[in-house]
Amino acid sequence: MVKGFIFFRDGKIPFVIENYRMELFTDDSLLDDFCKEYNFKENYILHGQCFDIGIRGRKATFLVENSIGSTCYLRCYTINMFDKDEEYDSIGLQSPSLDEVFRCEYEYIDMVRAGINLAIEPKVVYKVPFGMNDQKYELEFRIGHDNRLGLLEDLDRKCELILPLHTNEIQECYDITNVLHRLAMFMTSHAEVPFKRITLYKQGLKAGWFYCPLISEDIVGGHGGFFHEFDVMKYIPKILNNIALDSGNKITQSIPLGHLGDFNSMYTPQRFVEQVMAFEYYNLGKRTSEKKLEFTGKSKTDFALDLIYKCSDYCIPDYIKSGLKWLNDQRVLE
Repeated sequence: MVKGFIFFRDGKIPFVIENYRMELFTDDSLLDDFCKEYNFKENYILHGQCFDIGIRGRKATFLVENSIGSTCYLRCYTINMFDKDEEYDSIGLQSPSLDEVFRCEYEYIDMVRAGINLAIEPKVVYKVPFGMNDQKYELEFRIGHDNRLGLLEDLDRKCELILPLHTNEIQECYDITNVLHRLAMFMTSHAEVPFKRITLYKQGLKAGWFYCPLISEDIVGGHGGFFHEFDVMKYIPKILNNIALDSGNKITQSIPLGHLGDFNSMYTPQRFVEQVMAFEYYNLGKRTSEKKLEFTGKSKTDFALDLIYKCSDYCIPDYIKSGLKWLNDQRVLE
């Protein structure tokens, strides 16, 4: 539970947050004025202070999805390291799911065997450029620690995804988190809560933290074996660029790849159709020969993606065609 207060007009309104639901409470008439102004309002920002550690408040920013009366439902919020305005210049995301996609375990072992000391400074393993909201980004996947930080370093972290920020807005942090969550979902098929920790940086030093429902300290991986021979730079840039075309809650520009699904929609007709459309996204053509389908000991993921990219004469399988015909006959999507 997080406690604090928000700034409203010339006063302060106390709150408590639990499960990303902010409850405001006070006997002051200020709360009545707040309810009149923000009742049933959607997608707005509040500023305030949090007292999550000790008695000293720290500056906080809240992105509210919607509010009803004195209850605000939060999309996310940020807490600064100190009670002052901070100009963040990058965001770091720790994700066991995406660590596996970027082959963290295998890259880590290869670097250690090569005699690289990862306790001195982080090493950039991959740089993936992509565009989002008319801005250019470059995602860096890093392994290791920065010894200059001393006890301020997160010694539990082995890998981290670092992205530069173009603004100091909480909305940009939320959009980046959304896009990388969908990347994790597409690559692993079940990563509803993919992040362990999200940190805001200023010139390489921690300046704050980002919190949203996609974060859990208890999250673990379990799919690393699927990406043993995965060619990251061959597939991830194109997939990420497509997913990043839509950072909101709807697909309007990107090719549907099933990356908006969850456990409840995993086997629905809509999910089925989205996966079929993923075949079209990779420009599949006519049927391939049996020789091209030969499995040569690669990981299943790499083999499947190789098949999609290299076999230009591959067509949608008969069982998918028959499934679509059945869906059309049943009219379940109307």
